[in-house]
Amino acid sequence: MTTDQDRGDRIDVRLQCSLNTTNLYPSLVLALRDLRTAGGRDPDTGSGSGNDSWIGLSLGMIVLDSLSGDGRTNVGERWIRLLTTHGVSDNDAGYIYALRNSLLHGYGLPRPDELDGRMMALTPDPSAYAVDTSQPDRILVSVPVFCGHLVERIALEAHDNWDTSLIDVAFRL
Repeated sequence: MTTDQDRGDRIDVRLQCSLNTTNLYPSLVLALRDLRTAGGRDPDTGSGSGNDSWIGLSLGMIVLDSLSGDGRTNVGERWIRLLTTHGVSDNDAGYIYALRNSLLHGYGLPRPDELDGRMMALTPDPSAYAVDTSQPDRILVSVPVFCGHLVERIALEAHDNWDTSLIDVAFRL
């Protein structure tokens, strides 16, 4: 399993991503708002049980990718380090990284040969673990818990690693 922190029945503190009158935002705020919207959650607070949106899952991977580092080291090493630093086991970090790669390169799920012979399945269950490895033949990823708990938790804990330059969302030529 990932961690007890990444289970759907837990209430998490999340970054507040409210709109303002300046229309200037760090890209993390914009990414989290889009992640939440795609997942059927409140874009400001992240509240709500979420859904199984593949778009939301892909945005969650973008958030993690951006938090993983500056690009000067191997992407796989950066990913594994980000996840394990935030309480995800080495094995689960590898499975999450395989999912990231399969979404990025083929918009699908990893093959069993990339997952120690296991099959990966996605579920909309909002009360499951983000990543459930309790069965020997499969890995179950709860999309709403992965996005709404694991990604949100890491974003809250590691948000200082994000580029803080501001984007003007109302810029006019």
